[in-house]
Amino acid sequence: MGYLFTVLPRTADEAADRAKLHMLAAMALQAGFKALSECISLDTVSGQLFSEQAGLAVAADPDVLLELKAKAQELHVDVIMAKRLPHLQLPGGIIMDMDMTSVTIEGIDEIARALGVYEQVAALTAAAMHGKADFATSLRRRVALLQGGSAQVLTAVKARMQETPGLNTLLTTLQQAGFKCAIASGGFTQLIAVLEHKYHLDLVRANTLEIKDGCFTGKVVGPIVDAAGKQQALCELCSRFNIDTAQTIAIGDGANDLQMILAAGFGLAYHAKPAVVAKAPAALHYCDLSALALLLTTYASRVPAHG
Repeated sequence: MGYLFTVLPRTADEAADRAKLHMLAAMALQAGFKALSECISLDTVSGQLFSEQAGLAVAADPDVLLELKAKAQELHVDVIMAKRLPHLQLPGGIIMDMDMTSVTIEGIDEIARALGVYEQVAALTAAAMHGKADFATSLRRRVALLQGGSAQVLTAVKARMQETPGLNTLLTTLQQAGFKCAIASGGFTQLIAVLEHKYHLDLVRANTLEIKDGCFTGKVVGPIVDAAGKQQALCELCSRFNIDTAQTIAIGDGANDLQMILAAGFGLAYHAKPAVVAKAPAALHYCDLSALALLLTTYASRVPAHG
């Protein structure tokens, strides 16, 4: 079996939104799927869920699926395909990147902005996130540029830091279902603490800026959390809470997120860099994170859980 989910950001024109979904539904049916739901919605997103019909493989009409994806892109509708999804009625966990996934900023870039070295740091960040530079090497160079700056700027960065739209809906939905929630980030514990305390996160793995006498030393404390460290955090989440890997979700936007995205039961590139989208099993380009909450709740209500 396989599942197809089409979802779009809700607009003031509900009729137009439904027309887009109905157009894609017709193409999904032609490709060999059957509808499991119709125009389900949250405040910010609307979608439809389909499953393969018995005896018909997705590959039965790949040309129609390609047309569907092209039409969805034209209409700014997200399409997610998966053989299965984590089920909310079974134990599970989610692990997320921090910068540009859980919050709308690149933390180190904003620290650098406050210290007057934004352009140098941001250029290095962009190269690393697009997979054009080794992450650990890049991070050391970026942190070194902060040397001597006042750590008091962290307070101002925290004040400007906003959650990614839909994060609250997603984490609340998962926590109500008993899922364990974690952040694995190449960013900094000093900023992640805001979300850690608000959502009572079960696991946080990230880097820590070294601070002495109220100033950044230009170094991080301990080993750097890079792509391998993020994947290890996913493994730790599973082992600590006895979670089947198939019941895990990993979400990120940068090249250093790919290893955990590919290792999870369901990996999602969120408004991600092209190199990440190209390799991730699924991606959201237009919708916010509430789309994933809608998908998971709809899937759990239509598909029986199999432990």
